[in-house]
Amino acid sequence: MNERATITISKRALELAEKRAAEEGVSPEEYVDGLIAGDSLEDLLEQPWLRSKIEEGLASPIVGELTRERVAQLVEEGIALAERRR
Repeated sequence: MNERATITISKRALELAEKRAAEEGVSPEEYVDGLIAGDSLEDLLEQPWLRSKIEEGLASPIVGELTRERVAQLVEEGIALAERRR
């Protein structure tokens, strides 16, 4: 179901959503959908733009071997990025 609805947010919130969406390479709508879906990891992983980014990363020649250490590093980087965005 891909129905649209309209909500009102502050100009500052809209500017921030547009900026973050541009950084992620998605539309502001996809970015906000992802934030809301982030309440559930399963829902977040179903976001088409995120699946695309994951697949793009896995296909990258610089991925290298996915060791426990590399996964821990990626998780730490993701947490740090999320905290900076708060």
